[in-house]
Amino acid sequence: MVKSSDIVASAGVAAGCLFVAPSAMSFAVGRQAAASSSALAQQQQQQQQQQQQGAAYSPQQHLHEQSPLAAAAVGVALGLVAAGGARATRRRTPAVQNAAEGGFAGGLVGSEYHGWGSYKWDPLGISTNYPQHLPWYREAELKHGRVAMLAMLGLVVPDFVRIPLSDFESPDLDFVNSHNKLIYGIGQGPMWWLLVFCGVIESLRFKELGLAFEKLTLENAGDLNFGKGFLPKSEEGRVQMKIKELKNGRLAMLAVSGCLTQGVVFNAHHFPFTS
Repeated sequence: MVKSSDIVASAGVAAGCLFVAPSAMSFAVGRQAAASSSALAQQQQQQQQQQQQGAAYSPQQHLHEQSPLAAAAVGVALGLVAAGGARATRRRTPAVQNAAEGGFAGGLVGSEYHGWGSYKWDPLGISTNYPQHLPWYREAELKHGRVAMLAMLGLVVPDFVRIPLSDFESPDLDFVNSHNKLIYGIGQGPMWWLLVFCGVIESLRFKELGLAFEKLTLENAGDLNFGKGFLPKSEEGRVQMKIKELKNGRLAMLAVSGCLTQGVVFNAHHFPFTS
């Protein structure tokens, strides 16, 4: 594919050629005229010398007397400078460069073990266009995936087993009405318990990464420092476990979306969410 910098370089050299052509043509015509009418040229030269005696030497005249090779050098130099400027504008930022050096998506786990090798799927080019946001994308993906896995359990398990508290004993509770029914007032009801629980987890995360998540990196994205003792000891084993979490989280996000939509559309609020 032709790059814009190459086009600019060609345009610069072409501009140099346009700069050279008039000088070269005038030089050749002048020599031919001087050869055919040497006497007239000598007389004109004597008259010019008499007229120029005592006058200051003009820099513009000196420029026109230079060899066309000088004009050619200037033109080529202009072309190279233009090409260099275009390449400088295309130069990658440090974040983009680091992401490129780290491999696909900055080297994040997620494209391995797909049965037919790696699966580098990024049709919108988000990982290359916004490499500085890659840690945030991975943090958000893992968090949504984990919440979706818990949500899938919450959709299915209560139809078979309920928490042994009077608040959850009513058979009328389902995923559609439980939110409103489990809020009894300001600060009262199980939904407020859930809010406090999530708030504690998020507060600990903010304390670790900062309110603006300025300490978030590709290495600690999604790492809650919980359950690391259960990870395999080998690097390959840890990568496989991370892949499993990502795949199950992605599947859970799709599954929860499907269950909620299907349950509401078909008015089937209990597992298996079919009428």
